[in-house]
Amino acid sequence: MRLSSLFVLAPLAAVLVAACSSSSDDADPAGTTPPAITPPAPTDPVTPPGTTEPTDIVFGAGAKFGARDCGVTLWWAGAAGDVKVGGEMNAWQPEPTKSVGGAHELRVEPSAAVKAGGIYGYKFVVDGNWITDPRAERRKIVGGILNSAFRMPTCEAGPELVASKLTASATGDVKVRVTLRAAKDGSKVKRVLAGLDRGPLPAKSWTVDDAAGAVDFSLAGLAKGKHRLSLRAEDEAGRQAEIVELPFWVEDEAFDYADGALYMLMIDRYANGDRANDKPIGAPVEYDADWHGGDLDGALKVLKTGYFEKMGVRTIWLSPVNAQTDKHESGDGGYRYSAYHGYWPIKARAVEPRYGGEAALKAFVAEAHARGIRVLVDLINNQVHEDHEYVKPHASWFRRACKCGDDAIGCGWSQRPFDCLFQPYLPDIDWTKDDAQEQFIADAESWITEMDLDGFRVDAVKHVEPTSIFNLRAALKRHFEQGGERVFMVGETAVGEGDSGTFFGETYANGYQWIDAYTGPTALDGQFDFPTRHNMADGLVNGLKPLNEVEGELKKAENNYRKDARHVRFLNGHDNPRIASIAARDGKLGCSWASGCRGDQLPPLAYSDPEVYARLRRATTVLFTLPGVPYIYAGDEVAFGGGADPDMRRDMSFAEPELAGVRMAKPGGTPATLTADQIALRDWVRKLGAARAGSKALRRGARVTLIGNEADLWVYAYQAGPKEIAVVAINRGGAVNRAVPTAGLDMAGVTGFRAAVDKGMATWSGGTLTVALGPGEAGVFLAQ
Repeated sequence: MRLSSLFVLAPLAAVLVAACSSSSDDADPAGTTPPAITPPAPTDPVTPPGTTEPTDIVFGAGAKFGARDCGVTLWWAGAAGDVKVGGEMNAWQPEPTKSVGGAHELRVEPSAAVKAGGIYGYKFVVDGNWITDPRAERRKIVGGILNSAFRMPTCEAGPELVASKLTASATGDVKVRVTLRAAKDGSKVKRVLAGLDRGPLPAKSWTVDDAAGAVDFSLAGLAKGKHRLSLRAEDEAGRQAEIVELPFWVEDEAFDYADGALYMLMIDRYANGDRANDKPIGAPVEYDADWHGGDLDGALKVLKTGYFEKMGVRTIWLSPVNAQTDKHESGDGGYRYSAYHGYWPIKARAVEPRYGGEAALKAFVAEAHARGIRVLVDLINNQVHEDHEYVKPHASWFRRACKCGDDAIGCGWSQRPFDCLFQPYLPDIDWTKDDAQEQFIADAESWITEMDLDGFRVDAVKHVEPTSIFNLRAALKRHFEQGGERVFMVGETAVGEGDSGTFFGETYANGYQWIDAYTGPTALDGQFDFPTRHNMADGLVNGLKPLNEVEGELKKAENNYRKDARHVRFLNGHDNPRIASIAARDGKLGCSWASGCRGDQLPPLAYSDPEVYARLRRATTVLFTLPGVPYIYAGDEVAFGGGADPDMRRDMSFAEPELAGVRMAKPGGTPATLTADQIALRDWVRKLGAARAGSKALRRGARVTLIGNEADLWVYAYQAGPKEIAVVAINRGGAVNRAVPTAGLDMAGVTGFRAAVDKGMATWSGGTLTVALGPGEAGVFLAQ
């Protein structure tokens, strides 16, 4: 039978009630149970419309099930003499912990003051110091202070699905055990409904273990690519467990987001695959600030040519896909702007029709997954457009304080980052409202379920309460990550090294701490490394910063960030002037579109000076050989010029004949044609991408500086094992032929090096590494 006829399903947000921390400043000290709300109905992830039925797995009459845990154990494993816990559950009067196996524990059971489903803030009091629990999955703001938090289980609400770590071999053999736990009243679990890739399970791919109350899944011969095992359960009282989905990949090597480049494309400006959905506004909006017609069908056409794989791209970040307002609004310089960029959403779960709607996004994601490419979308947690579907019925969810950047009234970008408005027509989401938080988290989950996405680039993290990140991760972990496949999240906290602040009782002494505060196992996987970008990118790109200073900036990042973070390294992005114009040291960057500059007053799309491309080759070589995740903004691989917003968002162009039909141009104009120099830079980027993809050392190795104290020559290496060595050399000066020290490298077994990007030479002879480069060249050399 169909799942929809078997279960009467609760709205997704109601299922999620209390799955994430509350963050209300004026919360009841005894904790709160967030109100249930009804979001737009999601498609059943096990049995979506138009697909076949899931597999009905029934337990035997004598099946035995363990009971759900109705309490919570808080424990501190660090060294300490005296450990107590103070929180909302005990009116902030610290209680002593018990010493158990060297750790300190406090057990919290349901009571009249501690209710099932409630979210309770707390801190450990360690030798008199109040400390946030680093293991806590949730956070809660109480009295203006950020605290760790826990959710009391709702063990009376129904059974629980608990998955073990899923294993998937390169040949498509998959195993996972799913254990069922009974509700508080002991009602037995009646059945599990399981679906694989939105269809039924293959025959004989599961075994019921009645004695353990578990199901063992064993799948064989699955195809390469991404798959998803979706699970539901029902007990004899008719109650359903919260849905669990287990995404996983069948691939030759376990994936790491640092394995290849992250490529961002702004959908409206990238490729036009369907002229029928074009809908520009026209006057008074000028072409540069209007909708151009780029869509997901166009991006799909580019994807199918292998364009991304040729550059070593393993992850694609799509600009926001939510449906946008059709209005035009006043922006910088008083000019009128459309919502082409995607940051003025009016729908929570609908894809912008100009992009092709839900079907187009699903088609793009499916094709990317077939090629082993992950897909992220921009998650907008800070603001919506005033016409958003939630604004009128839930006015209390939004703030309309001062406009960001008005320092004179204390509303600077870093003075009131959480409630200032980007624009008066963009209400600020108030994450201190429990129901707002639950709704926006449920919406994020829906995007993962419905569109099979792999994660999010989270916009404007600095401007959203930190509870939003931790509590979103907690929900994602329960829903999607039990099998071990993590939903990747990378954030944008646009601060420099010297920025600092104190918010909700947390102090960030510098930009590195500010960025890292939002990362970790219970938060973001990484963030865009703005301090390093600010400190070195322009000087590296324009060739004016001595290379020893670039090395110094990279060292600071390596020494100041958490070692397990997947931070994104970048030279610029969709909010910054183009790196080609920076490399050209173009004086026209001082004349912006918003100040009235047009046409030849703005930087050209292409430069003719060979030195511009030499600088870009050096800079992109560094980018592709940095630790972390290298990031390309569409158009930088072909050296597009461009100034400030919206000039850095010109229409993408391609040299491939099969993509001629997706190129765009201003009405009455012709699409831009790439020059030989631009195509040559694209080919250079492709070689760099192939080098990273083919070198375990570049992807996973430890960086060792070989020459880092010279202004014009910089040499560093990576090693990931015996003979797994990559040497990178950047030469800002004249021709060099230098012996390079190899201290810190194990050269055993190395017989020589090959040039991975066809520039320069590295030799290993008589125990000496020698690197030769022409004037201004860069090279990557892989050990043999």
